[in-house]
Amino acid sequence: MVQISDIQSLLLQTLIPIYGERESRNISRELLEAMENDSSILVNDVIARLQNHEPWQYITGKSWFYGLELQVNPSVLIPRQETEELVHLILSIHGQNPPINVLDIGTGSGCIPLALKFNRAHWNICALDFSTDAIATAKKNAAACGLNIPFQECDILTSIPKGGPWDIIVSNPPYIPYKEKHIMSKNVLEFEPSTALFVENGDPLLFYRRIAQISKHLLSKGGNLYFELNEFYADDTAQIIKALGYSSVEIHNDLSGKKRMLSAILF
Repeated sequence: MVQISDIQSLLLQTLIPIYGERESRNISRELLEAMENDSSILVNDVIARLQNHEPWQYITGKSWFYGLELQVNPSVLIPRQETEELVHLILSIHGQNPPINVLDIGTGSGCIPLALKFNRAHWNICALDFSTDAIATAKKNAAACGLNIPFQECDILTSIPKGGPWDIIVSNPPYIPYKEKHIMSKNVLEFEPSTALFVENGDPLLFYRRIAQISKHLLSKGGNLYFELNEFYADDTAQIIKALGYSSVEIHNDLSGKKRMLSAILF
Protein backbone atom coordinates (compact mmCIF):
# COMPACT_ATOMS: atom_id res chain seq x y z
CA MET A 1 0.00 0.00 0.00
CA VAL A 2 1.35 3.41 -0.96
CA GLN A 3 2.04 5.60 2.05
CA ILE A 4 1.06 9.28 2.26
CA SER A 5 4.71 10.14 2.83
CA ASP A 6 5.65 8.39 -0.43
CA ILE A 7 3.00 10.32 -2.36
CA GLN A 8 4.17 13.58 -0.84
CA SER A 9 7.76 12.79 -1.83
CA LEU A 10 6.65 12.16 -5.42
CA LEU A 11 4.71 15.41 -5.46
CA LEU A 12 7.63 17.40 -4.07
CA GLN A 13 10.03 15.91 -6.61
CA THR A 14 7.71 17.16 -9.35
CA LEU A 15 6.78 20.50 -7.80
CA ILE A 16 10.09 21.85 -6.52
CA PRO A 17 11.70 22.41 -9.96
CA ILE A 18 8.62 24.42 -10.95
CA TYR A 19 7.62 26.30 -7.78
CA GLY A 20 10.60 26.12 -5.43
CA GLU A 21 10.75 24.25 -2.14
CA ARG A 22 8.71 26.48 0.16
CA GLU A 23 5.72 26.95 -2.14
CA SER A 24 5.88 23.30 -3.21
CA ARG A 25 5.32 22.11 0.36
CA ASN A 26 2.15 24.20 0.60
CA ILE A 27 0.94 22.97 -2.79
CA SER A 28 1.65 19.33 -1.90
CA ARG A 29 -0.54 19.65 1.20
CA GLU A 30 -3.39 21.03 -0.91
CA LEU A 31 -3.02 18.21 -3.42
CA LEU A 32 -2.87 15.52 -0.74
CA GLU A 33 -6.02 16.86 0.88
CA ALA A 34 -7.79 16.90 -2.48
CA MET A 35 -6.78 13.29 -3.18
CA GLU A 36 -7.93 12.20 0.28
CA ASN A 37 -11.31 13.86 -0.25
CA ASP A 38 -11.82 12.70 -3.84
CA SER A 39 -10.82 9.17 -4.79
CA SER A 40 -11.18 10.01 -8.50
CA ILE A 41 -8.06 12.17 -8.30
CA LEU A 42 -5.28 9.70 -9.08
CA VAL A 43 -1.66 10.18 -8.08
CA ASN A 44 -0.20 9.30 -11.48
CA ASP A 45 -2.64 11.65 -13.22
CA VAL A 46 -1.74 14.47 -10.82
CA ILE A 47 1.98 13.92 -11.39
CA ALA A 48 1.56 13.92 -15.18
CA ARG A 49 -0.48 17.11 -15.11
CA LEU A 50 2.00 18.84 -12.83
CA GLN A 51 4.87 17.79 -15.10
CA ASN A 52 2.96 19.45 -17.93
CA HIS A 53 2.97 22.63 -15.80
CA GLU A 54 -0.81 22.64 -15.32
CA PRO A 55 -1.67 24.87 -12.34
CA TRP A 56 -2.36 22.82 -9.24
CA GLN A 57 -5.55 24.86 -8.64
CA TYR A 58 -7.04 23.50 -11.87
CA ILE A 59 -6.11 19.99 -10.79
CA THR A 60 -7.87 20.32 -7.43
CA GLY A 61 -10.58 22.54 -8.91
CA LYS A 62 -10.32 25.05 -6.11
CA SER A 63 -8.43 28.09 -4.93
CA TRP A 64 -8.50 30.17 -1.76
CA PHE A 65 -9.22 33.88 -1.96
CA TYR A 66 -9.60 36.22 1.01
CA GLY A 67 -10.67 33.32 3.23
CA LEU A 68 -13.13 31.84 0.72
CA GLU A 69 -12.76 28.51 -1.04
CA LEU A 70 -13.65 29.05 -4.69
CA GLN A 71 -14.09 26.72 -7.64
CA VAL A 72 -11.71 27.42 -10.51
CA ASN A 73 -11.32 25.94 -13.98
CA PRO A 74 -9.66 27.01 -17.24
CA SER A 75 -12.54 29.40 -18.01
CA VAL A 76 -11.43 31.73 -15.19
CA LEU A 77 -8.19 33.19 -13.92
CA ILE A 78 -6.76 31.75 -10.75
CA PRO A 79 -7.23 34.47 -8.09
CA ARG A 80 -4.00 36.25 -7.14
CA GLN A 81 -2.68 37.83 -3.98
CA GLU A 82 -2.56 41.21 -5.72
CA THR A 83 -6.32 41.02 -6.21
CA GLU A 84 -6.76 40.20 -2.53
CA GLU A 85 -4.89 43.42 -1.83
CA LEU A 86 -7.32 45.31 -4.07
CA VAL A 87 -10.23 43.91 -2.05
CA HIS A 88 -8.45 44.84 1.17
CA LEU A 89 -7.93 48.39 -0.11
CA ILE A 90 -11.65 48.81 -0.82
CA LEU A 91 -12.69 47.36 2.53
CA SER A 92 -10.20 49.52 4.43
CA ILE A 93 -11.27 52.73 2.69
CA HIS A 94 -14.99 52.19 3.03
CA GLY A 95 -15.18 50.56 6.44
CA GLN A 96 -18.65 49.61 7.68
CA ASN A 97 -20.49 52.02 5.40
CA PRO A 98 -24.27 52.01 5.18
CA PRO A 99 -25.52 49.94 2.20
CA ILE A 100 -23.76 50.97 -0.98
CA ASN A 101 -24.00 49.72 -4.56
CA VAL A 102 -20.97 47.98 -6.07
CA LEU A 103 -20.28 46.73 -9.61
CA ASP A 104 -17.39 44.41 -10.49
CA ILE A 105 -16.43 44.40 -14.18
CA GLY A 106 -14.73 41.27 -15.53
CA THR A 107 -15.53 39.10 -12.54
CA GLY A 108 -14.07 35.76 -13.67
CA SER A 109 -14.48 33.37 -10.74
CA GLY A 110 -16.40 36.04 -8.84
CA CYS A 111 -13.57 36.40 -6.34
CA ILE A 112 -13.79 40.19 -5.91
CA PRO A 113 -17.56 40.57 -5.39
CA LEU A 114 -17.75 37.44 -3.24
CA ALA A 115 -14.96 38.61 -0.94
CA LEU A 116 -16.58 42.04 -0.67
CA LYS A 117 -20.03 40.58 0.01
CA PHE A 118 -18.66 38.13 2.58
CA ASN A 119 -17.16 41.04 4.52
CA ARG A 120 -19.93 43.59 3.87
CA ALA A 121 -23.17 41.60 3.78
CA HIS A 122 -25.27 44.80 3.69
CA TRP A 123 -23.66 46.07 0.46
CA ASN A 124 -25.56 45.60 -2.79
CA ILE A 125 -23.04 43.98 -5.13
CA CYS A 126 -23.40 42.94 -8.78
CA ALA A 127 -20.84 41.61 -11.25
CA LEU A 128 -20.42 41.00 -14.96
CA ASP A 129 -18.23 39.18 -17.43
CA PHE A 130 -18.36 38.67 -21.19
CA SER A 131 -17.70 34.92 -20.80
CA THR A 132 -20.71 32.62 -20.40
CA ASP A 133 -18.49 29.97 -18.81
CA ALA A 134 -16.98 32.44 -16.36
CA ILE A 135 -20.45 33.61 -15.31
CA ALA A 136 -21.48 29.98 -14.73
CA THR A 137 -18.43 29.44 -12.51
CA ALA A 138 -19.04 32.66 -10.58
CA LYS A 139 -22.67 31.66 -9.96
CA LYS A 140 -21.56 28.27 -8.61
CA ASN A 141 -19.12 30.01 -6.28
CA ALA A 142 -21.78 32.41 -5.03
CA ALA A 143 -24.13 29.50 -4.32
CA ALA A 144 -21.41 27.49 -2.58
CA CYS A 145 -20.52 30.49 -0.39
CA GLY A 146 -24.17 31.21 0.35
CA LEU A 147 -23.86 34.75 -1.02
CA ASN A 148 -26.51 36.48 -3.11
CA ILE A 149 -24.88 38.28 -6.03
CA PRO A 150 -26.55 38.93 -9.40
CA PHE A 151 -24.28 38.26 -12.39
CA GLN A 152 -24.82 39.56 -15.90
CA GLU A 153 -23.18 38.63 -19.17
CA CYS A 154 -21.87 41.78 -20.82
CA ASP A 155 -18.99 42.77 -23.10
CA ILE A 156 -18.09 46.22 -21.82
CA LEU A 157 -16.19 47.06 -25.00
CA THR A 158 -19.46 47.03 -26.95
CA SER A 159 -22.22 47.31 -24.33
CA ILE A 160 -23.18 49.32 -21.27
CA PRO A 161 -23.86 47.37 -18.06
CA LYS A 162 -27.40 47.36 -16.75
CA GLY A 163 -28.29 48.95 -13.43
CA GLY A 164 -26.78 51.69 -11.35
CA PRO A 165 -25.98 54.25 -10.28
CA TRP A 166 -23.07 52.59 -8.51
CA ASP A 167 -21.12 53.93 -5.54
CA ILE A 168 -18.14 51.71 -6.37
CA ILE A 169 -17.00 50.25 -9.68
CA VAL A 170 -14.05 47.87 -9.48
CA SER A 171 -12.20 45.96 -12.17
CA ASN A 172 -9.20 43.72 -12.69
CA PRO A 173 -9.22 43.91 -16.50
CA PRO A 174 -6.93 42.27 -19.07
CA TYR A 175 -3.71 44.28 -18.96
CA ILE A 176 -0.83 42.24 -20.38
CA PRO A 177 0.20 43.17 -23.95
CA TYR A 178 0.62 40.18 -26.25
CA LYS A 179 4.25 41.18 -26.80
CA GLU A 180 4.96 40.17 -23.19
CA LYS A 181 3.80 36.58 -23.70
CA HIS A 182 7.38 35.39 -23.99
CA ILE A 183 8.07 36.30 -20.36
CA MET A 184 5.00 34.49 -19.04
CA SER A 185 5.39 31.17 -17.27
CA LYS A 186 4.05 28.06 -19.01
CA ASN A 187 1.50 27.31 -16.27
CA VAL A 188 -0.14 30.69 -16.94
CA LEU A 189 0.33 30.97 -20.69
CA GLU A 190 -0.90 27.53 -21.67
CA PHE A 191 -3.72 27.02 -19.19
CA GLU A 192 -5.32 30.26 -17.99
CA PRO A 193 -7.83 32.06 -20.28
CA SER A 194 -5.96 34.38 -22.63
CA THR A 195 -8.95 36.71 -23.01
CA ALA A 196 -8.74 37.52 -19.30
CA LEU A 197 -5.01 38.17 -19.47
CA PHE A 198 -4.00 39.81 -22.73
CA VAL A 199 -4.72 43.01 -24.61
CA GLU A 200 -3.53 44.19 -28.03
CA ASN A 201 -0.04 45.66 -28.16
CA GLY A 202 -1.20 48.87 -29.81
CA ASP A 203 -3.56 49.83 -26.98
CA PRO A 204 -2.60 48.15 -23.71
CA LEU A 205 -4.82 50.51 -21.70
CA LEU A 206 -7.94 49.86 -23.79
CA PHE A 207 -9.98 48.36 -20.96
CA TYR A 208 -8.98 50.99 -18.41
CA ARG A 209 -10.00 53.78 -20.77
CA ARG A 210 -13.29 52.17 -21.72
CA ILE A 211 -14.27 51.30 -18.14
CA ALA A 212 -13.36 54.77 -16.91
CA GLN A 213 -15.37 56.35 -19.75
CA ILE A 214 -18.57 54.39 -19.14
CA SER A 215 -18.15 54.66 -15.38
CA LYS A 216 -18.61 58.43 -15.67
CA HIS A 217 -22.23 57.64 -16.58
CA LEU A 218 -22.64 54.72 -14.18
CA LEU A 219 -21.14 56.07 -10.94
CA SER A 220 -23.08 58.15 -8.46
CA LYS A 221 -21.74 61.60 -7.58
CA GLY A 222 -18.74 61.05 -5.36
CA GLY A 223 -18.55 57.44 -6.54
CA ASN A 224 -15.31 55.49 -6.40
CA LEU A 225 -13.43 53.74 -9.20
CA TYR A 226 -10.88 51.01 -8.40
CA PHE A 227 -8.50 49.14 -10.70
CA GLU A 228 -5.88 46.47 -10.44
CA LEU A 229 -2.95 47.72 -12.52
CA ASN A 230 -0.18 46.58 -14.77
CA GLU A 231 2.70 48.04 -12.76
CA PHE A 232 4.55 49.05 -15.93
CA TYR A 233 1.62 51.19 -17.13
CA ALA A 234 0.47 52.49 -13.74
CA ASP A 235 1.41 56.14 -14.32
CA ASP A 236 -0.03 56.12 -17.84
CA THR A 237 -3.28 54.68 -16.51
CA ALA A 238 -3.47 57.37 -13.85
CA GLN A 239 -3.00 60.06 -16.50
CA ILE A 240 -5.90 58.65 -18.53
CA ILE A 241 -8.16 58.60 -15.46
CA LYS A 242 -7.25 62.19 -14.61
CA ALA A 243 -7.81 63.34 -18.20
CA LEU A 244 -11.31 61.88 -18.07
CA GLY A 245 -12.17 64.18 -15.17
CA TYR A 246 -11.73 61.99 -12.11
CA SER A 247 -10.36 63.47 -8.90
CA SER A 248 -8.23 62.08 -6.05
CA VAL A 249 -6.51 59.70 -8.49
CA GLU A 250 -4.08 57.68 -6.42
CA ILE A 251 -1.76 54.77 -7.20
CA HIS A 252 -1.32 52.23 -4.40
CA ASN A 253 1.61 49.87 -3.99
CA ASP A 254 1.17 46.20 -3.21
CA LEU A 255 3.06 44.42 -0.43
CA SER A 256 6.02 44.02 -2.78
CA GLY A 257 6.18 47.76 -3.38
CA LYS A 258 4.86 47.51 -6.94
CA LYS A 259 2.32 49.95 -8.39
CA ARG A 260 -0.62 47.55 -8.60
CA MET A 261 -3.82 49.40 -7.63
CA LEU A 262 -5.55 52.67 -8.45
CA SER A 263 -8.37 54.55 -6.78
CA ALA A 264 -10.25 57.60 -8.08
CA ILE A 265 -13.38 59.57 -7.27
CA LEU A 266 -15.96 61.04 -9.63
CA PHE A 267 -17.30 64.36 -8.33
